[in-house]
Amino acid sequence: MAKIKKEDLSFVKGAVRLDEPMSPHTAFKIGGPAEAWVSPSDEDDLLNVLRYAGENNIDTFIIGGGSKLLVGDKGIRGIVLSLEAPAFGALVFEDQALTAGCGIKTRELMKKAAEKDLGGLEFLAGIPGTLGGALIMNAGWPTKAIGDLVEEVTAVKDLKKIKLGKSDLKFSYRDSNLKGIVLLSARLRLEKKAKDEAEAEINKNFEKKRKTQDLGFPSAGSVFLNPSGTSPAWELIEKSGFKGKARGNAVVSVKHANFIVNRGNAKAADVKRLMDEIQKKVFKDSEIMLKLEVKLIGEF
Repeated sequence: MAKIKKEDLSFVKGAVRLDEPMSPHTAFKIGGPAEAWVSPSDEDDLLNVLRYAGENNIDTFIIGGGSKLLVGDKGIRGIVLSLEAPAFGALVFEDQALTAGCGIKTRELMKKAAEKDLGGLEFLAGIPGTLGGALIMNAGWPTKAIGDLVEEVTAVKDLKKIKLGKSDLKFSYRDSNLKGIVLLSARLRLEKKAKDEAEAEINKNFEKKRKTQDLGFPSAGSVFLNPSGTSPAWELIEKSGFKGKARGNAVVSVKHANFIVNRGNAKAADVKRLMDEIQKKVFKDSEIMLKLEVKLIGEF
């Protein structure tokens, strides 16, 4: 298909940028340009962009906080949609329930809930990104995840607004059945908790992550999923001798072996090479094929 021109997207009410570098939009701070980067102003604007893309066979990709993405150095063909506009981050409180726009950042969601004396989200401390991204990957700890709190999700599928109740939703370890649709909002069931207590727990959880994880350099957090019924991924990677190994400016963290950090201007190709080498060596040493938690998109 012909390259997208700005005039092709003149109907968009929100922001439009062509050849937008993706590095500022990902936690890795890595990524070539998006052919078109669009931030719709509201739901109608979003639907119009999706309709245009469908009619013209243009690929679309929704980006949240970019916390679990590795974008290829050659960039992304098509339209990258960012739901950063205020319309996608609205909050509605009702007793112990909270309906939140999926564009809201997880840290803001925790803070706003705590201000209303509501808790239950504290485990998200130190997990970057948006509510939408957290729902798709069922973000959380081994013992608790965001899917445990979800009562209903509102989304767009095939250009129609739909609602998914508890019986329609499937959450598992770092996974859900929400891929392939555009998440607009979610209704969460929280618990009564004094603001001071909730904030203290958030700070405690963040401090724990700060001590055990490498938060000093850009990264996507844990790169690989923990395999079932065996040692965690970081232990298998460390056992295979990858702690501190580097390819260019992409380095396996010496603090947490399941983190690959960007020490400055690392290339996506460097990170991907490390990922591939880790998978092969861990399989050779432990006969376990590690699966990626990070999503690879674009052209490498």
